[in-house]
Amino acid sequence: MIRIGYMGIPFSNSEEAAEMFALRQGWSSFEMVALMSAAGVVDSLLKRRIDYGVVATRNINAGEVVETRDALKGKDSVVSIDAIDLPIHHCLFVKRKDARITVLASHVQALLQTRDNLDRLYPSASKTEVEDTAYAAELLAQEKLPETVAVVCRRNAGEHYGLVLLHEDIEDNKDNMTSFALLESV
Repeated sequence: MIRIGYMGIPFSNSEEAAEMFALRQGWSSFEMVALMSAAGVVDSLLKRRIDYGVVATRNINAGEVVETRDALKGKDSVVSIDAIDLPIHHCLFVKRKDARITVLASHVQALLQTRDNLDRLYPSASKTEVEDTAYAAELLAQEKLPETVAVVCRRNAGEHYGLVLLHEDIEDNKDNMTSFALLESV
């Protein structure tokens, strides 16, 4: 069985990209492995814990994914064998509909991709980075983030964790797109 590692956790954009790569490659028997970070994906490839890895590389609005660039630096045996562009749509979720929002939390890329809309909607809220968009939703649902936090994530992540949808399609660029790479270690 082919093991595909991806940055993030279930309900992340990288998970969707990994599933798309598996279909595109014609793999009928595969296991998805959530590895939270690009560094986790690269490390698992190098240690042969996974057969392929999926990482985000660039967003048309927020630019290069620095986390991925840094994880790949000096790792010449890890190569990209395929790439796809995935439309990215962000939503804003809270724990309770009447929550007083003071903090906006998500992956740095999502915060960059929604910066103008978040500043317009919540000008006094601070922003805090979380390792993954879906992980931000999980943390809020598990009350590991205060009720005053709103999270930016995919719609399916917020819904999976039982959060309340406040705003949909809050990306600044309605044609928001992220490039993902399918990696292997040679």
